[in-house]
Amino acid sequence: MHSQDEAQVGQYQFSAGGDRWRWSDGMFEIHGMEAGEVVPTRDLFLRHVRPDHRDRVAAALDACERDGTPLGEHYVLVDLAGDERAVTLSGGREDSADGPTVSGFLVDVSVSQRVAVADAVNAQLHQALESHAVIDQAKGVLMLVYGIDGDAAFELLRWSSQQRNVRLLALAERLVAAVESAGGLAPTSRAKLDELFFQSLGEEASAVPATPPAQGLIVSSRVVGGVPVVAARGPVDLATAGVLSAAIAAASGAARQAGRLVVDLREATHVGSAGVSVLASLDRRARTQGTRLRVLVGPDSALLLAAGHGLEVAVVDPAGTVGALS
Repeated sequence: MHSQDEAQVGQYQFSAGGDRWRWSDGMFEIHGMEAGEVVPTRDLFLRHVRPDHRDRVAAALDACERDGTPLGEHYVLVDLAGDERAVTLSGGREDSADGPTVSGFLVDVSVSQRVAVADAVNAQLHQALESHAVIDQAKGVLMLVYGIDGDAAFELLRWSSQQRNVRLLALAERLVAAVESAGGLAPTSRAKLDELFFQSLGEEASAVPATPPAQGLIVSSRVVGGVPVVAARGPVDLATAGVLSAAIAAASGAARQAGRLVVDLREATHVGSAGVSVLASLDRRARTQGTRLRVLVGPDSALLLAAGHGLEVAVVDPAGTVGALS
């Protein structure tokens, strides 16, 4: 008998044109039988080939017996107990004074296949766990910086991935690498995190000064002289750029009719790279639809640098109005 970790090998032989076969003990064992339990025949052999493989194996036997075509078939064998085994059949024809005979080997490769599948599954699982860990790290960065929960952080990653057509895992890896290379948080942020960390170590909350919640982005839309105007108040950053993008998309229908769209950022407290990227993307989309997008900013806005992205940026005095939109 063979151990479960060993490949089983059987030998067979039959005369061309004859039905009676000779099997080694290994052949009987692979078929789930005791040696000599049955008289091996071609019909018996084929009955243990899974039905969807049977015609192919029979044709290969015929070709070897008739033309001497070498045998080399992989198929599924159903043993006497009804269990399936992956096997490889090999063989060839020899001509002798007693007439041509076909002989060869049958190898049970189920064990090696199971090992290969298990190795592949383990490798995929390991890769999935590593990917999950990196994405969780990226989520943690966003949760800390923007004060959002895990679901919101994942949606932010997913939205950013779609906006820039970058795979989610690749984006997470880049973000984590960038944070690591940046050397951590600024000293003031570290001091605050120290307080929060040591507060969490105690069973009772210590007196940590409360920090006002971060201001969100407030977006409003109106029509001035037939031109849709989308105004934003608050920070336009990675966490809020999607809100501005959605508001501009909602106004796109009216913008196509007017041929123009104004984005008023004079009350934006901050416009980060994510906001500029979203505006540039929306501007390119608007141009393909024949719509002109104009961005209004205050004199001290850092968005003046956005001209390099092809945006039309107009500086408006804080006391002024939208004025002529042409």
